[in-house]
Amino acid sequence: MGRVLRLAGHDSDIDANVMELLLDPMPGTGPAVVTYAAAECESVSEFAESILRELEILAIGLFPGWLPDGERLSGPGGGGVAAARSLAMRLASGSRHFGPFLADLAGRAVQHRGVLVPGRRGPEGRSFPAEIRAAGLARVVAATFGRDAMALVVYVPEKLTGHGETVLVAGCEWLAHRGGMGIWLVGPDLHRVDTRYLKVPAAVRRLAEEMTESPDTGTVGVPPVAGRPHPGSAVERAMEAALAECDWAHGRAWNQTYQSADALFVMIRTDLMWVREKCVVELDGPEHERYAQMKRDLVRDRHLERDGFTVLRFTNQQVRGDLRGVLRHIREILQARRLGNS
Repeated sequence: MGRVLRLAGHDSDIDANVMELLLDPMPGTGPAVVTYAAAECESVSEFAESILRELEILAIGLFPGWLPDGERLSGPGGGGVAAARSLAMRLASGSRHFGPFLADLAGRAVQHRGVLVPGRRGPEGRSFPAEIRAAGLARVVAATFGRDAMALVVYVPEKLTGHGETVLVAGCEWLAHRGGMGIWLVGPDLHRVDTRYLKVPAAVRRLAEEMTESPDTGTVGVPPVAGRPHPGSAVERAMEAALAECDWAHGRAWNQTYQSADALFVMIRTDLMWVREKCVVELDGPEHERYAQMKRDLVRDRHLERDGFTVLRFTNQQVRGDLRGVLRHIREILQARRLGNS
């Protein structure tokens, strides 16, 4: 950590789509990974501020994943904010967190309860120096995913001016040094930056070529983590909380990869899977309504079905509006599968 590296393939550059596939999901070890699609900036301070602002929005959206017992807070009223600040100060006293910054962030998170809105400011808080914000946010994101450190993947614009390149590299070096982050650059070759070469499977290259959409400039993303619901997904957290109360839901696994019997096809990451019963549950947000994503979903579901899986898809709206009905449908499929296996 604390270094700036450019990532490239042995035979060609890595782009944002390839990186998205390589990171989905994040491995069970290593740093917590955040992605950021950069834009050209006039100054290092502007570049750093653009990232810190988005990391703050991300941290607010990930709350209460980084604050033990934060889920029980009463709400955005004065009592909830005060309780959040108190819990944060208690957490900081026995950790590397800086208490005043963490308490301020926790209070703002309760005010903005559970809403992650890329590109939009959350409630204003105290004014802390950029160095404190960088280190504090890196620690918060790492803690959310149970990691010791955070890595920031920066997607470099294709056409940077000489000044823009100088600003981007200097800004990344500042973030790495002050925030203790690893900074991994993806895109065109840059001066003064060492390159680390990765092996990219041919199946990943093929699937990336079919992906026509690129990340939105100026927003951050967090890949899911193998083995657990995504801390930034209220729907996944609600589903897991409900499943934990169901004695029939044993054997479930969140955000796992599956290699199709077709060895030429890329690894498939499933939201929720029962391996023994060969049942996969996908929870679809608004992004699954885009044509390109619907096409990818159809292809991957067909591969799973050819391998004997039942694939159930529910929209976030269905989970929020009729969670009991969703659970009932999953239970019926699992029970039928278990009877067939007995």
